[in-house]
Amino acid sequence: MNIQTANTLFDEGILSAMYKAGLINTKVFTYREIYLWVNAQVQTRGITKNQAVLEAEVKFDKDERTIWRALNCFTA
Repeated sequence: MNIQTANTLFDEGILSAMYKAGLINTKVFTYREIYLWVNAQVQTRGITKNQAVLEAEVKFDKDERTIWRALNCFTA
């Protein structure tokens, strides 16, 4: 899924409606939040994506593989 598409669906409330209907689970919301946070860290702080992933592990209490999976879930 494209991150712009996901953001549009989120902003319009469609993702929430799909969740309430049982069509998607909370993983979509978590992955989106991780993706946006990592990209914000890279852009605002100028750190490498690898460093942002390591920091995201601590922030989101997820393992490194899960963080990379979240990043790979969305294409820019």
